[in-house]
Amino acid sequence: MRTTTDIGRADAAVPSTPRSSLWPGVMTVVAGAVFFDGALLTAVYRGSSSVSEDQLSFPWQGATALATSLIWGAAGALLVVGLVAFARTGAPAGGRGRAGARLAVAGGAVFVAAHGVSVFAYDASTDDAVAIVAMSLFGVGTLLQATGLLAAGVATLRSGVWSGWRQATPLALGVWMILMIPLQFTAALPVAVGVYALGIIALGVALLDATPATHRR
Repeated sequence: MRTTTDIGRADAAVPSTPRSSLWPGVMTVVAGAVFFDGALLTAVYRGSSSVSEDQLSFPWQGATALATSLIWGAAGALLVVGLVAFARTGAPAGGRGRAGARLAVAGGAVFVAAHGVSVFAYDASTDDAVAIVAMSLFGVGTLLQATGLLAAGVATLRSGVWSGWRQATPLALGVWMILMIPLQFTAALPVAVGVYALGIIALGVALLDATPATHRR
């Protein structure tokens, strides 16, 4: 027969969602919303833009291109905060999971650096040195974040710390980022970024609303 004390001890063993995930979750949702809005506006405007496709900031130019780089860089920084919070939830358990989460954080930081470089290259041609640096950073950031989320996503599925649809969000985002890599060089890039943004929003909601799997007694 189990006593009230036994039940209390069993309940205490169930991990709970850290309160520290609240604001990082909000920041991640905001980051995703900014990226989605940017992807939508880019998709709408690219057909009527007078900017050459050989310019790094295409389809934006001048002050608009500069503001876009700054806003997206700030959104990238918010995402890094969310990725750090995800790593600390304990969902990506195990050595590979933790390493993957750290790799995703590093990828997010590289993205921020890429946007920072693009601030100085908003009017550069894609074959200019500064533009090549920016594009290379975007590529490296994508690869690091995708690889990290794949490893952390698999670990999250196995750990059972998150339950329901939430446990699939990191892996789904990582898989999409892999599929995104070849799309970065096509006209489908805004659509690809839009889907990526929705994945980020889902990860943010998972941070806000994640609940541990039911503890088996």
